[in-house]
Amino acid sequence: MKLGEKMFRGLAWSSMERLSIQAIQFILGIILARILTEEQYGTVGILLIFIAISKVFIDSGFSQALIQKKNHNLQDENTVFIFNLLLSIICYVILYLGAPYFAEFYSDNPIHIELPRYLRIIAIILIINAFGAVPLTLVTKELNFKVQTIINAIASILSGVVAVYLAYDGYGVMALIYQQIVRALIALVAIYALIKWRPLWIFSWHSFKDLFRYGSNILIGSVLGVLVNNLSAVFIPKMLSVSQFGYYTRGMQFSDFAFGVVNSTLGRVIFPGLSRVQDDLSRLVGHTRQIIKLVAILNVPLFMFLAVLAKPIIVVLLTERWLPAAPVMQFFCLARMVTIISGVNVSLMQAIGRTDLILRQQYVKIAVRIGLLVFAFQYGIVYVALAELISTSIHFFINTYHPGKIMKYGALKQLWDLKEIFTVGMFASGITYFTNMFLSLHWFQQNLGEIIGGVVYLLICFLIGGIFYLLLCRLLKIREFKTIINQLKSLINNR
Repeated sequence: MKLGEKMFRGLAWSSMERLSIQAIQFILGIILARILTEEQYGTVGILLIFIAISKVFIDSGFSQALIQKKNHNLQDENTVFIFNLLLSIICYVILYLGAPYFAEFYSDNPIHIELPRYLRIIAIILIINAFGAVPLTLVTKELNFKVQTIINAIASILSGVVAVYLAYDGYGVMALIYQQIVRALIALVAIYALIKWRPLWIFSWHSFKDLFRYGSNILIGSVLGVLVNNLSAVFIPKMLSVSQFGYYTRGMQFSDFAFGVVNSTLGRVIFPGLSRVQDDLSRLVGHTRQIIKLVAILNVPLFMFLAVLAKPIIVVLLTERWLPAAPVMQFFCLARMVTIISGVNVSLMQAIGRTDLILRQQYVKIAVRIGLLVFAFQYGIVYVALAELISTSIHFFINTYHPGKIMKYGALKQLWDLKEIFTVGMFASGITYFTNMFLSLHWFQQNLGEIIGGVVYLLICFLIGGIFYLLLCRLLKIREFKTIINQLKSLINNR
């Protein structure tokens, strides 16, 4: 099978996996948002900051190094396994002992009383996840996402059911914490049931040094990136309120639903796929160019439609009490749209082993984001979301600088390649906007019921905009649109 076809099949399976998982989590998140309060969601959001930072330290870029290395061996795999496990234990001890001190940062808020207990419980997922990291990395390298689809679907459904039950039973924040732990445990059991890989207690300093040379730059860049990306999550509860942070996280929910499907799918397929042709510059640029166009043709209308329909989506799915989250959702949808296209360039640089250049870019991106966020914090969560959009747009030009210099495929050429797709997306979004203005959400809810009427209303808006988008793509004979149709037909015929 050709690399392009294998990558497309990987994208198809990975898309199915991420779409099903994100859809399950999305639906469960809506149910939980109707049960729990803004403060409870905000509290869990704070806890997950510490988990996200710890996960970066635990991986240390070793997963990417294992994927990028052409001929890895058992020593490499088990060295990464042992290192990840030891580091996860160290991180857990640090979080356990440091929990009271971390909580003091929010001493002017009532949540600081329970925060240490919550953090000590949820942090156990770091150790659980460390046991499954290597086998998942290996199947990712082979572009085999069928197994991951099964694992994550089972874990998400069962943990979600547990969370909803506990939320109804009055567990509050603990319902969300137990959801994270149960999901990690079920996923771990499923990993070792479906993947044949088993750890051996082999640790090689030679393998460690070899992998760390590649992974160290990713580690530093990832740590800095996670810290800066979570600045808003750290300071909104401190400077504004936990309820405002609850609105902020809910506003991100819908954009992150789509972002989680698309970005994680691409990241897991593009990097290992491009790594296979890292020594052939012309093929590498050719694949990258096609990937960016294929990504945009799906990504652009999706996020534009979500931004246009932000208010009715929140009213229908979360109720009107969450309306302050609507402008946050709009800005984040546009920001995520840019981030996905921009991120292809990062995968490209990882594939050729230039993590040093990625790290240099990260320093510049961090300076941009911090400067904008510091200015935005004093004006509230909407301006914080706007700052994210502006910084993300600037990041695109930073991420494309080295591909432009090394491979002669920089920002201007990429934007020129995407001009038709952006134009069609804007026209289709305009149709969606006017459909939303013309139709009455209140009429649908009054005649068909609050939930059913609202869902029908949203489906009509998406359907009209989607049909218009597809017709324009066909009318303008956008080649990537035809490529996707042909590949899907081939995939269906060969099942």
